[in-house]
Amino acid sequence: MEDEIRNLIKLRGVNFQGQNYDFSSLDFNFIGKVDSFQDLEEFPSESLFIWHVSEGLTPLSIFEIERWSVDIPSGSHLIISERPLDDKLRYQDVGKNRVFFWGPNELSLWIGGAILKKEIQISITNSKKVDEDNFEIPVNQSIDDFIMTLKPTVDISSWLSEKSLSSMAYTPVLICSKLWRIDGELVSPDGLVEKKKWEIIEDPWEDNFTIFLDTEVLKTSPSLRIIEPSDDAWNNESEVINSIRPLIDEKRQGKPQTSGSFTRSMILQNWIFRPDNCYLSSTKIFIPAWIINTEKRKLLHGTSGNTHSI
Repeated sequence: MEDEIRNLIKLRGVNFQGQNYDFSSLDFNFIGKVDSFQDLEEFPSESLFIWHVSEGLTPLSIFEIERWSVDIPSGSHLIISERPLDDKLRYQDVGKNRVFFWGPNELSLWIGGAILKKEIQISITNSKKVDEDNFEIPVNQSIDDFIMTLKPTVDISSWLSEKSLSSMAYTPVLICSKLWRIDGELVSPDGLVEKKKWEIIEDPWEDNFTIFLDTEVLKTSPSLRIIEPSDDAWNNESEVINSIRPLIDEKRQGKPQTSGSFTRSMILQNWIFRPDNCYLSSTKIFIPAWIINTEKRKLLHGTSGNTHSI
């Protein structure tokens, strides 16, 4: 996408200059400088520096803008971001610099308009060979709109800073896990049966199972590389049933027992999952992650914060 943006700005900007800057940020790619840009409604009187932010797992935040602004040249800037924007990032002054923002919606309309005007052409290429050249692990490029992605709980910038790796290059990716849906029964000590449904995530990277909460998912799944675990990392249905029982067995308060005029305390009852009368189905679910390009490349898990060799 960066090349398409740069080519279109060359076409629609005046006096495009693509000089390089010694700039340390890994997320902000300098596109070029123009003296005029017809697609920006409120063009500043001076030249405009244009930057591109690639797709990622989290919205572009005010904190990232503040870090970016430390080393940028003085003047007016347009940031074109494929990542969603924090609500505060529409237009603002950062120090002595004036900064404009385009998010994914503005970028889509701009590119779409250029395609309709035949200013640029689109082509579809098979990127499988590129992926094979760069990764020695199974990679899948296709993302189904119905596959959910968990929200990351790890802040990549903070994690790198804590590890003294702030200047290290990284690549956001999605790693495959399974979302199991279980229709089954809980049985009380008295033989009472209660039908229930559960949703549980099988994470082969962490070798664990967790209860799924739909509040933990992103609104849309980003279009990133998808990395599959090895085939033997998955559990079969029997192993899944044995692993999830501690998660779905329940302890409940029984009815209070009375003896004459005295009421005894309520006793906890174990409601046990019945494995011989259940139905299991599974779909993919993605977990955010980053490939950290250290000498021995590692995969940073986006919810656990653990690293894995790849």
